[in-house]
Amino acid sequence: MDPRTVADQLDRLQLVDVRYASEWQVGHIDGAVNIPEEDLPDRVDELDRHRPVVTVCRAGTRSDDAAEWLRGQGFDAQSLDGGMLSWKWAGLPITGAIAQPEPKEALSSPEMQKLHNDFLEIALAVQERFGVGVQPSEEEIRGFLRERLISEGRSPEEADTFLAEMGGE
Repeated sequence: MDPRTVADQLDRLQLVDVRYASEWQVGHIDGAVNIPEEDLPDRVDELDRHRPVVTVCRAGTRSDDAAEWLRGQGFDAQSLDGGMLSWKWAGLPITGAIAQPEPKEALSSPEMQKLHNDFLEIALAVQERFGVGVQPSEEEIRGFLRERLISEGRSPEEADTFLAEMGGE
């Protein structure tokens, strides 16, 4: 769900921030409740099954997983598209701050902004997949990117062609 829609519907939604408590303490959306993704199974009863849930994380990857899990538990759940980053870049209020690079003036066109946001989302997804401080091999990153491209609707052949063009194979 896009940030503006979530902002307009905050009074009827349950906004669940699935980031770690340390991330939440730095900055969050007013009205959200912090239930880290790994705590959801133990704390799911804190949520009202009769109200829609929107999950949020930094860039959208963890919240996508959390929303999917909640749907499996019978909730009407969606993820905030682009997470806290897109919320902030949409000019919506945040209590505190988010550690993130500000978009540059050169990224002012919608196409460049989308490219920038997509790159950040991929970089954060790689970090979430392999862990902070871990240096995955090029082969591991290519495998991860291939899986992601296929999950987003590309055929295995299209994913392989795209990666070959991008990596000079």
